[in-house]
Amino acid sequence: MDNGKTNGIKIISDREQKEYLPLCPVQVQKNTITEENGKRMLQIIMGACTDKTPLRCRLTLQYTDARRAPAGTEEVTLSLTDNPPLPAPDTAVYVVSRVEQVWQGESSIWERGDREPMPLPEQAILWQTDPLYDQIRRECEGVVNPVFRPDTVDGLWRCTCGQINLEETTACGRCHTDRAWLDKHFDEAYLTEEKRLHDLEAAKNPASKKANVARSKVESDRLKMIAIFSAIGAALLLVILTVTLIIPSIRYGSADKMLSEGEYDGAIAVFTDLGDFRNAGQRAADATYQKAQHLTGLTDVYLTTSAAEPWFSISEDGILSFRKDDYKGSWDVFVVPDMVDGVIVRELDKNFFLNCKDLVTVTLSDCLEVLGEQTFFNCESLTAVTFGKNLHTLGPRTFINCYSLTDITIPDTITKIGLRAFNSCTSLRSVHLGSGITKVPSYLFSCCYSLERVSFGAPITAIDEFAFSECPMLEKIYYPGTEADWKAVTVGEENEALNDVEIIYEN
Repeated sequence: MDNGKTNGIKIISDREQKEYLPLCPVQVQKNTITEENGKRMLQIIMGACTDKTPLRCRLTLQYTDARRAPAGTEEVTLSLTDNPPLPAPDTAVYVVSRVEQVWQGESSIWERGDREPMPLPEQAILWQTDPLYDQIRRECEGVVNPVFRPDTVDGLWRCTCGQINLEETTACGRCHTDRAWLDKHFDEAYLTEEKRLHDLEAAKNPASKKANVARSKVESDRLKMIAIFSAIGAALLLVILTVTLIIPSIRYGSADKMLSEGEYDGAIAVFTDLGDFRNAGQRAADATYQKAQHLTGLTDVYLTTSAAEPWFSISEDGILSFRKDDYKGSWDVFVVPDMVDGVIVRELDKNFFLNCKDLVTVTLSDCLEVLGEQTFFNCESLTAVTFGKNLHTLGPRTFINCYSLTDITIPDTITKIGLRAFNSCTSLRSVHLGSGITKVPSYLFSCCYSLERVSFGAPITAIDEFAFSECPMLEKIYYPGTEADWKAVTVGEENEALNDVEIIYEN
């Protein structure tokens, strides 16, 4: 992944796509994802494999994030002559662009069907060391800039400019060079004969002979200097290779070994120190993620830092704090991270979401054990909370004044609920208290005017004062015990709502 910047635009990834779909008249050559002002864009570079024009194509875009996990899929239709940058998902780092259908004008001329892409072998580059290089340049002058040797592969032919073309195409789709012309002017026998004739003509011209002698001397001196500088260059190259390749390769291998043996901190330190060498930056991120998996016991870890998400800060013992005014994410779907700055999130600090009136849904970390006092106080739009697997404590007044909450299920892991936890949840209709709750604390459901049903996961010993005060709609309680068990429950004052309720015993 390239993190370079061009004109203030951050390059997220810039990758050639060296694949081809059989008989497809369009080839996707490169995908570039950039970011500017927090917005990611995708630029797709395509080439025509035919001399037919104009062409439009439908593509499937498969995005992945930095860990190659899916980050979204979409279909787009683009013209080869009008191909603007496209918006990309915020988490997208890589993309594969797959051509699905191609049109010429209004007529469909190709569909992918069940065709699978095939890799293309590397095309031979035309080097200056080639004995026929100068003659090839003379032949191509004014026609095409020769970069590769033309060839054929699997029913395609590739131009000297590098473009692949369908077998039946008579001229290159990129540079428009005629295929028959290329076949003739790159023929080995033809080039050899033309070079011979050129050399004879040069030899007949005295001025040319004198120039050739001068050129020969210059060439001899040039070769000597090349030899001297080559020796110096070889020595310097050895030093450079040792510093930039050999030693870093050894360190990279040692970091790999440390990671495989679970020495996460050592691996992270070495990969980080290697910087841009190979994919050391990504390997450092991988090692950090594996460490997080090891520490949390989770397969998928929401791992972040206070630098990346400055609205979070965490104490050494795992109490997470939240600065609401700095938050830039979505209030519709809020996910509490599993780790921040390398520390596992164990508890949400007091007043974590206090007065977050636009908050709609929340997913709590599986690492989380405690919701602090007044976690969701006055979250008027909150409709749903997904509890984590290890949560055991809801602090006092956790959900007080959550007017949009209509039902809640307290998991069996929760063994302690503070007083007034659901006080004044005026839309709350249905509640299930898990088997970890054996006592209903004071004012728990006070002023829950819409509450109709409550079910218990285990028998309880007491319902404290005002627990169900001002619950005029309460109709049914589902109780996992006998009538005798229910009558043995100690009920505090101001719980008149229980007097006329129907008790359904589930023993």
